[in-house]
Amino acid sequence: MNFCGAGGIVNLSPSLWHFGHLTKLYLRNNQLVSLPADVAHLSNLVLLDVSSNKLHTLPPELGDIVSLKELLLSNNHLRLLPFELGKLFQLQKLG
Repeated sequence: MNFCGAGGIVNLSPSLWHFGHLTKLYLRNNQLVSLPADVAHLSNLVLLDVSSNKLHTLPPELGDIVSLKELLLSNNHLRLLPFELGKLFQLQKLG
C-alpha cells in the first residue's frame, strides 16, 4: 500500500504512524521540518521518500525500520545522518 503527500504538508497526523501495513510512503515536495520518532512504527516500509522537504535532522529510530530498501532524502537541510542508519542492512538506495 502506498501513501502520497499532496505537496503542501507541514505537519503529519499522529494517526499516520498506526498504518503499520504501509510498504511505501511518499512525502516528497512538502514543507516538513522534522520526522517524529514514531516513524519507526511503520516497520513494513521498503521505501521512504522524504526528498525535497525542509528536514534538518532525522530521528535515530529510522534505523529500526530494517525492511527499508530505499531511503530518499535529497534536497533537504540535513548535515548529519544518525549512526543508527547503519542498521539498515537491506538498504539498496540512499538518495
